[in-house]
Amino acid sequence: MNKVILFVSLIVFITSCKKEAFTGQFPTDGTAPGPVMAPRVSNLEGRAVITYDIPSDPDLLYVKATYTRNGRPAEQRASIYSQELVVEGFGRSAEHTVELRTVDRSNNESAPVLVTVKPADAPIYSVLNTMAVQNDFGGIRLDWANQSEADLVVTVVTPTQMNGVTEMREVQSFYSKAKASGGNVRGYQDPSRTFGVTIRDRWGNKTDTLYDDYTPLYETQLDKLKFRRWNPPGIPYNAYTTSNWYIENLWNNSITSGFANYNLEFTFDMGQLAKLSRFKINQRPENNLIYNLGHPKKFQVWGSATSNVSDNFNTWTLLGEFESVKPSGLPLGGVTTEDIQYANVKGEEWNVPLTAPPVRYLRFVCLQTWANASVIQVMEMTLWGDTKINQ
Repeated sequence: MNKVILFVSLIVFITSCKKEAFTGQFPTDGTAPGPVMAPRVSNLEGRAVITYDIPSDPDLLYVKATYTRNGRPAEQRASIYSQELVVEGFGRSAEHTVELRTVDRSNNESAPVLVTVKPADAPIYSVLNTMAVQNDFGGIRLDWANQSEADLVVTVVTPTQMNGVTEMREVQSFYSKAKASGGNVRGYQDPSRTFGVTIRDRWGNKTDTLYDDYTPLYETQLDKLKFRRWNPPGIPYNAYTTSNWYIENLWNNSITSGFANYNLEFTFDMGQLAKLSRFKINQRPENNLIYNLGHPKKFQVWGSATSNVSDNFNTWTLLGEFESVKPSGLPLGGVTTEDIQYANVKGEEWNVPLTAPPVRYLRFVCLQTWANASVIQVMEMTLWGDTKINQ
């Protein structure tokens, strides 16, 4: 008898649990709300903004748009308070039919209102039209404009051999939504090589691939064994006095010891004439010092082919002005694991403009450190470029 009672109680408990599983609002009526009125369309790149008037139904909840995007059904919703809705993800410009429905709190839907939209071509096509590709050190340099700040991926392909077969394969992708951006594809020394560039967005729209032949410029890492301490008239050596902060630590291939300077500029001799292509700086690893204290945030690099220079900037050539950027974007004092990996372990890297002349002697001028300090502290510097120019 007790087993029967227990069994029945268990059934009642399970049934009541199933009844309690529904968390939404139960329908209060079966009356469909009125449809949206007077829809207006504003066509933009790859998307359209539809505005409309809302019916006066007191229990109206939202407006829903259904349409087809790249052959698949898509849906967008908007609160009744906004009175506009965005349909997006279209590729090439074409007419599309959008069905607008209002939905009330009882989940009743209105009759559809059909709206025709014809967005302009998606942003990927206008971005491709701005794409500039040129020969660069070890490969190619790409630069593009993205005025609509659309999320996109720029993909580069080149002939690649795998398992004895050579075919076009993806070698690098750049993810970006900045108004102006660019990137380098490196690692090639061929006399000439074919590269292809294509752009896609998050909805699967993709441009054609543009192919052309480019000539990678010679690039090698500069030999740090040739670097040496050097100071011209008017720029004295001013590093910390302990050996673990001498300037020689700047090129000792270690990020466990570094260089610290009592003022915001320093010089050294690379021991070789080179047309610089890029350089990298590794920051201090401590959480309270990385992107902080004496790490350069904005700085200039000056150069000279000869040692006949002084503290007078007229005796030097400006190679470029650069800025350190924290990947996380956190304010001063805040860092992430990604920040530390990028700035200390991998090192932050900058390109030297192609127009920069060959130099041997460098002058580093810090305009601002991350904490507006009056000292510089870095762990390592590595430089690349063409050292065959004088051969």
